Amino acid sequence: MSGVKKLIIAEDRNVFYLLNERIKCKALDKIMPKITHIGGPYFTILSCLLLILFGKNSVKISAVQALTTLTSSHLVVQILKRLCTRPRPYMVLPEANTFKYLLRDYSFPSGHATAIFSLAVSFSFFFPDLTIVFVSLAVLVSLSRIYMGLHYPSDVIIGSTMGILFSYITHIYGLMLPIL
Repeated sequence: MSGVKKLIIAEDRNVFYLLNERIKCKALDKIMPKITHIGGPYFTILSCLLLILFGKNSVKISAVQALTTLTSSHLVVQILKRLCTRPRPYMVLPEANTFKYLLRDYSFPSGHATAIFSLAVSFSFFFPDLTIVFVSLAVLVSLSRIYMGLHYPSDVIIGSTMGILFSYITHIYGLMLPIL
C-alpha cells in the first residue's frame, strides 16, 4: 500500500474516532439516531412525493428535481457500494460506538449523505434564503452517520459530493428543458 493511501486511511480513522468516540455523550446519543433518519429513504422519498402531489409552481418543480437527483445519484451509490465493498467501520473497528441500527451492506459511499445533500442542494436552487437551513441539516445528517459508527468520514464526503454534483447536473439539465 502506498504511503499516501496509508495516510488517507489513518486520517479517515482518526476523524472517525473523533466523531464516534471522543464527542460521545448522552444528549448526542438521543439526538443523532433521530437526525440520521432525515437522510433515509422514507423521509427523502416521501417528502419529495408529497411536495410533488401537493406543492404548486416552484415547490413542485423543486421536488421533481430533488426526486430526479435522488434517484439518479442512488443508482451510482448502489453501483459503487458493490464495486468497492468497503465494510462498515463497526465491522472493522471493535472499539467503534454503535447503536441498534446496524447495517450489513457496504459503507462506501454514504447513501444517507448522498440523499440529504441531493435534497438540500436541489431545494436551495429554488429557495436560496433557506440554503443555510438545508445545508446545515445535511451536514448534521452526514455527521450522524459517523457518530453512529455506520460510515467513515470519506464515505460521507464522497456521498455528500455526489449529492451536490447530481443536484447541479439535474438543475442545469432541468433549466435547459424549456429551451429544447
